[in-house]
Amino acid sequence: MQKTTTLSAAVLAGMLSITPAMADQQTPETDNINEVPAGNYTIDPLHSKITWGVDHYGFSRYEGQFVDLSGSLRLGEDPADSNLKIEIPLDKVLTGSGLTEHLQGEDFFNSAEHGTATFTSTSIEIDGDDEATITGDLALNGQTHPVEIEAEFNRGGVYAFDEKYHIGFNGEATIKRSDYAINYLMPEDDKQGISDEVTLRIEAEFVPEKAQ
Repeated sequence: MQKTTTLSAAVLAGMLSITPAMADQQTPETDNINEVPAGNYTIDPLHSKITWGVDHYGFSRYEGQFVDLSGSLRLGEDPADSNLKIEIPLDKVLTGSGLTEHLQGEDFFNSAEHGTATFTSTSIEIDGDDEATITGDLALNGQTHPVEIEAEFNRGGVYAFDEKYHIGFNGEATIKRSDYAINYLMPEDDKQGISDEVTLRIEAEFVPEKAQ
């Protein structure tokens, strides 16, 4: 009996000794996208947002945000084989002012008729271990056009607050609002207005789908 007990204790001790190593392999702390476990990830809406900016009559750079994003990332064994889909609720646009209601109207997003904008990736080109060009289709205001996002992988690791594995990215893109039939106060001839060009700055965190 004593011999059996001693053997069992040794086996248990051995299992405990390899558990941290196994955990590290499953949830590596890394800034290299190639080391992140492949699988299905879901966006963390609490720590994800898109900040947009336009030139306002040459007076200022006016900015607002899209929040409460939803979406998914299927990360392939080869990150270039991944797929990304992000849904942007247009009625959640933030300006911090009375302009929020105007932006949701027919002059801009027309959120009553087209309440959600969607970005769906079509290809991903990896550059090194932390940068990529993500090409996809942006559907907005009843129009769909290709958009390129210059993305950077920040890091993967366990977030101490919720003890879930998080992976984080940032990205930048530029679109023309005229492509999406949003032409209100467009500059004409020598007249100032709100710029056609809109810059997008993206911050996104994802967690494994099973962690939701």
